Amino acid sequence: MFWSIFWPVVAAILVVSIGVAGIMIFLDPWLFNRVGDRMVKMLLATPYTQNLGSLISLLRRANPQVFYENMLRSQSPSALTRPMGTPLQFSHWEQLIFNPAQLATLPTEHRDQISLKTVIGRHREKPLKTDIPILITGMSYGGALSVKTKIAISRGASMAGTATNTGEAYLPQEREEAKKLIVQYHRGTWPLSAQNHHEYLDTADAIEIQIGQGAQAAAAMVDKNPDPEMRKYFGLKNGDKAVIASRLQGVDSAQDFIKLVHELKHRYPVPIGVKIAPSGWLSEDLDVLIEAEPDFITLDGGEGGTHGGPPILQDDCCIPTMAAVAWTDEYLKDHGTRHLISLIAAGGLRTPADFLKSMALGADAVYIGFSSLMAMASTVGTQVLPYSPPEALFYHKGRYQNRLDVNRAAEGLATFLRSSSDELRYAIQSLGKNNVHQVNRDDLVALDPWTAEIAGVRSLVRPWLSHNPGPFPAAVDFRQAHSPQSNAPN
Repeated sequence: MFWSIFWPVVAAILVVSIGVAGIMIFLDPWLFNRVGDRMVKMLLATPYTQNLGSLISLLRRANPQVFYENMLRSQSPSALTRPMGTPLQFSHWEQLIFNPAQLATLPTEHRDQISLKTVIGRHREKPLKTDIPILITGMSYGGALSVKTKIAISRGASMAGTATNTGEAYLPQEREEAKKLIVQYHRGTWPLSAQNHHEYLDTADAIEIQIGQGAQAAAAMVDKNPDPEMRKYFGLKNGDKAVIASRLQGVDSAQDFIKLVHELKHRYPVPIGVKIAPSGWLSEDLDVLIEAEPDFITLDGGEGGTHGGPPILQDDCCIPTMAAVAWTDEYLKDHGTRHLISLIAAGGLRTPADFLKSMALGADAVYIGFSSLMAMASTVGTQVLPYSPPEALFYHKGRYQNRLDVNRAAEGLATFLRSSSDELRYAIQSLGKNNVHQVNRDDLVALDPWTAEIAGVRSLVRPWLSHNPGPFPAAVDFRQAHSPQSNAPN
């Protein structure tokens, strides 16, 4: 968000400066010459360490965002809270290119033959079934979004035939709007949380145990000043803080976690999943997950978004989404459990191409968050522009929290999801497939060897010599011949 504002502001300053200079020349050349002479002397006659020209070197050593955030750090002893997640791009999806079918394999004849239907937790009594593989990720009411925003998301997702996620707060209105609702079993410690109320979990179409997230890892977070509406939905008293702990309550060991998953699977007929922030310890975490036997795993990579969090967690913790998906898919196959566990990819997925490439690497579905908000902003942004950014309409706290046009926002989200789905069908047709879940690593080629190693696909560097390159990380061996099995739903 900073960069989207910074460069337009710089451009505006330059335009204004040039305009003022032109006016000065036209009205008073003598005045302009005097000002110009003074500026030249200031830049050239003043010692380099003391003139404004030193800003050039300064900004090359620390980019404007780092410079600005360090200025903010000088204003408060508390950790800086940056909105929306990291601006860095770790998963370079543009370095992966699809291999369209032409002669050796023919493209699919008709696009209407192509299915996007998705099943999560197919072995459960009540699996989660959606019309498309694009799901809406957990974005919480209260600490982030308003009630109206959550209703708009649920309504838009239902219109497009997909599921949405409660995040760390359960709203009855959201349950009423959502045809398919994933309820989070989370680290929040307030009384009215889903894990403390089985009647909330009873309404779920799937349950997701939230262990961590890409933009915050598993760090504890505190809202010190919840307002009256937030206290009502959270069950907090006056003066209480809304605390998200670093651990699930009652889970103090891997065995406690395994027991929790088994208990939830025994009690509820819907898919039980786990959301983690993947790290360099992913293999060890997957060993625990394999023993716990969840029905799905959500991999929220380092590019994941959040309403706000310390930059050190956003920029410097958790591995990229691309690496996490490829690693997990291979690891589960090596351990003979891939067919039992669905994978949901999340974190930094912006376009239909990102969605399909992550599915080619092993995901059964994708979560989007930031993209869904931007889709809604495109239809309602004029309510606040140019005085505030469009996302100000979505927040629970702030002057615009009750201004959102729910119907327009929902329609914008639904249209975005339909458009993205239609785009997916074009790509799938070009690959000669009939089902989104048939797309696999053979349908990709990497433009550079590094991306080829991470993703486990052929590289354009002499691709005829080997099918798959060497390993990344050490726990995964992509050199073995790989013929991905179809993940198409029954």
